[in-house]
Amino acid sequence: MTPIRLAIVTETYVPDVNGVANSLRQLLRALDPEQYRIQIIRTRPRAEWVPEHEEVWCHGLTIPMYPDLQLGLPARRKIRRVWDSFQPDAVYIATEGPLGVSALNEARRRGLPVISAFHTNFHRYSGYYGLGWIKTLTLSWLRRFHNRTAVTLVPSADIATDLRAEGFTPVEVLSHGVDCRLFHPRRRSGTLRQSWQVENEPVLLYVGRIAAEKNIPLAIRTWQALRADRPDLKLVMVGDGPLRAELSREYPDILFAGVQTGERLAQYFASADAFVFPSLTETFGLVTLEAMASGLPVVAFDMAAAALHVCPGKNGELAQGTDDEEFIRAAARLMQLDLAQAGENARTEAEMASWDSIAARFDQLVHQQLNDSPAALTQSFQTLV
Repeated sequence: MTPIRLAIVTETYVPDVNGVANSLRQLLRALDPEQYRIQIIRTRPRAEWVPEHEEVWCHGLTIPMYPDLQLGLPARRKIRRVWDSFQPDAVYIATEGPLGVSALNEARRRGLPVISAFHTNFHRYSGYYGLGWIKTLTLSWLRRFHNRTAVTLVPSADIATDLRAEGFTPVEVLSHGVDCRLFHPRRRSGTLRQSWQVENEPVLLYVGRIAAEKNIPLAIRTWQALRADRPDLKLVMVGDGPLRAELSREYPDILFAGVQTGERLAQYFASADAFVFPSLTETFGLVTLEAMASGLPVVAFDMAAAALHVCPGKNGELAQGTDDEEFIRAAARLMQLDLAQAGENARTEAEMASWDSIAARFDQLVHQQLNDSPAALTQSFQTLV
């Protein structure tokens, strides 16, 4: 059987540290290499990186307020040249920047089926940076981009509902999985906990960008409220972002650990006792599953990955709506649980989120688009006559 030539276009990929890059890598790893030949068109990595597939590197610019990410510049000529050689059967555009637009325009010129992904709520982010006035424009631009593709993939049902209500069509859910071998309770480290200056004291963990759109002030308020009953409760925050320097000065009792990756990140997860995630802007929130795979019960708002995987009173707690006080009450309920047992339940739930099953669904969607593409229809017509 001839492998499907799948062109991936993305402005972020490993070694970038973010959910989009990590999820895309896990998806590609789970695809059957005998059925797929992968070419990745991406912004040039800014750290040392040995490609696992054929990669084409393009120029990018640093995104304001996101210095760890790049915005790919238009590259239609380059895409045209490499696709003349690669001859893709289908295109998967993982990000909606100028690089993705170039790929979409060239794919439509060639009559190729295009699948797009909606990973980041840019239109929601704008409000956290005093740019709420551009929300309508951003949403309109995103809708036009995605509606020019054959199907838009989103990681959760609530995001699918939101986008359909905003006129995005068609939209399909393709969830994310978690690497349960990397993220595992056995990576708990007494040495790491000692470096946090804790022994048996409970540790509350946050992992993600230290930025306004992640609702970081609520994570800190929650920790402060919980300390009324548990004054020994420690808060560890893993990640970097524009608020980190200011908050580390304002709250010296919080441990700001910076960016952690790979096995070291897995140790941080497994060495804590509960996970706090107050973000209201997630399309999925992969760290929720990583925490659960590591044996941590989770408190989060009832949306995205938490809505799919957190069972209140069993493996975590959920806050309804968007109210800060409700989130704090949910966190208080979490701390009343047997955290060890809730963590075991969280691990059991995470084990059911297999990347293999997600790759199988992606494969189904690719074949569906190939069968519906103009080239396939032309071939079918020629066969009939």
